[in-house]
Amino acid sequence: MCTLCPSLMPRLKGNNRAATLPTALPYQPLDWNPITMYVDAKTYTTATLFGNEAAFRSAQRHGNAIVGESTPPNYPARAVLALVTWGQREDPHWFGARIPDTPQSVEFVQVSAAGQTRDYRRFGGTIFSEDHPSARAREERTAFLLGLAPGRVP
Repeated sequence: MCTLCPSLMPRLKGNNRAATLPTALPYQPLDWNPITMYVDAKTYTTATLFGNEAAFRSAQRHGNAIVGESTPPNYPARAVLALVTWGQREDPHWFGARIPDTPQSVEFVQVSAAGQTRDYRRFGGTIFSEDHPSARAREERTAFLLGLAPGRVP
């Protein structure tokens, strides 16, 4: 397991609401390594970008090679990224802190060739049904996921 998000992963594992995704998803991203994460204080959400082995290795090489830059890697063919977004709740152990609660959505981008995507899929709602966003929305979200710079791995 990556050391990128040491504070997030134990909290997810100990929080059954946050650590559970439907088995019907095309992939189980919580079994993958985290590449980066961010918190949106305006919407009270936490999101983590996970990658399968190909995506994680590419992100790891990129993050270790370019110190101080925050440019995204060029993911290889067969790389799959998954952005899992959780709502937040108050942390019962730390006053004023917020932790991930129930998952809100999972977005997948599968790369067919370096720099080219083949597939964008989004699942959300209470039953995690597949959304069918417009072509423009798919392009924007794909660019967003591919544009997230990996966190530095110590």
